[in-house]
Parts: sequence; C-alpha cells; structure tokens
Amino acid sequence: MGKPENEENFEVFTVDGDVKVYVKKELLEAMEPGEKVFRFLIPEYGWHYLVFLNEK
Repeated sequence: MGKPENEENFEVFTVDGDVKVYVKKELLEAMEPGEKVFRFLIPEYGWHYLVFLNEK
C-alpha cells in the first residue's frame, strides 16, 4: 500500500500525526449526510475506522 498514482481522485487524511490514509472521493460522496464514521479494510491488517470529528 502506498500513495495512489492519481492523487486527484483521492482525499488524504492524516491520522495520529504521521499516518496518511487515501480515500477515493466517490466513496466519501456516497456516505449518508451527517455520517461520521468510515470503515475500511486493509488486507492482512484488518478493519479500521476514520471518525470525522469536524466538518470542512
């Protein structure tokens, strides 16, 4: 895993100060209005969550 080749299709989030998570913009757009938790799977590392505390 790493940085996507086409970063313009992704939103980047920094977690714990140094971990970068790239999420495809279309997945974020598909979230329900007001939804604050995004669950994702990293193969061999299990399920993880992004919890949005503040809105842009």
